[in-house]
Formats: sequence, structure tokens, C-alpha cells
Amino acid sequence: MTQDYEGIIFDMDGVLVDSEEFYYQRRKAFLNEYGLSIEEIPIPLFVGADMRSLWKTIFEVNDTIYDEAFLSEKYLQYKSEHPIDYSNSIDPDAKRVLQFLKRKGYKIGLASSSMMDAIQEVLKVGQLTSYFDVIISGSQFKKSKPAPEIYEHTAQELGLDPKKCLAIEDSEKGIRSAHDAGMTVWAVKDTHFGMNQELADRQLDTLSDMCKKLQKAEKIG
Repeated sequence: MTQDYEGIIFDMDGVLVDSEEFYYQRRKAFLNEYGLSIEEIPIPLFVGADMRSLWKTIFEVNDTIYDEAFLSEKYLQYKSEHPIDYSNSIDPDAKRVLQFLKRKGYKIGLASSSMMDAIQEVLKVGQLTSYFDVIISGSQFKKSKPAPEIYEHTAQELGLDPKKCLAIEDSEKGIRSAHDAGMTVWAVKDTHFGMNQELADRQLDTLSDMCKKLQKAEKIG
């Protein structure tokens, strides 16, 4: 283990599973059914965000008779009727990366804005559950990313100082969340949404690239 990090905390969507494009299109299709458009809203605002943080922006660009409570309930139903096939979306290197980190003795956490049932499904389908010491959902907090609470809490549950944690993220909101929690942040390179990842300390070409960078840091240390 390097002297710099004792824990690795992963985001899920866009990092372990390629799901962000599906989520965006599903949200867009749902909102269209109620006469709501998101064409004027920059796509990066949706990436890494839960719907609770998006309603205000959606309402600012749309006139509607519907309120947040009604639409939230309907969207939960819509999601259950239009599920994503995670088996075709999980990064093929995810298990190998987690096995590498376990062998090296890192504590491993998951800090995702997704609801816990979605998190558990991804981990079950990918056979990844056993590799995580702590699994945290953004739905546990009043404010999820970009607020830092989810990362602060995950570090606390791992028993670590945030400064001893490395966060693996992709979205602007997630990078800001981990950065403001006091963590080092490595961002998996975005090639789809035009996200600003400048706040990240490093960029990863692929998820497995982190293993190479950690091994290099070990040799230097």
C-alpha cells in the first residue's frame, strides 16, 4: 500500500457501470410524457445527479401543472417499467481492479448518488458486493453530490481521515463532492458529455489505469 492512501472510494455510475447515457435518455423520455423538455439544460448537470437535485432546474425552464411530489412518484414507477440491463453495462475490468485493491490491503467504499436498490443490483449482477467494506447511497442524505456529505460519511464509515482516501469519479458533481470532502480525486476520462473534470487531481484513461498509477506510486514511495 502506498503511504498516500489507505482507502479507495468509488462512484458507481460512469465509473463501475456505463449507465449515464441510459439514465439521461430515460429521464428525457419520461419528462416528455408530461410535456417537459430538458433540451435547454446542459447534459453535464444530469450526470452524477439524483432527481431531487434536478427538479428545480427542470421547473425553471418549463411551465407545468405538475409538482415535484407527483412527478417523483411517477418517475419511480417509470424506472421500474424501463430498467437498465446492467449485465451489459458493467466495466469488464471492475472485478479485476477491486481484486487488485483487496490484495494490496486498501479499504474499499462505494459512494453513489443512486438509490440503494440500484446499487445492490449492479453489485449483485457484477458479483462485486463482497469487495466493498462500505456501501453508501446518496438517498441517505438531504443533499447528495455535489455536497460533500456522502464522501465525508463514507470515509467515516471506513474509519479513515478523508485525506487518506482516494475517490474515483467521473462527473462534475462527484468530483466536486469528493474534493470538498478533502480527498484526492482521480477522474475516469469523459468521452461522451463534455464534462469539466479540471478539479480532479488526475485523469484515468480507463478504470484499470488506476492500478498502473497506484503501482507506480508504490515504486516511487
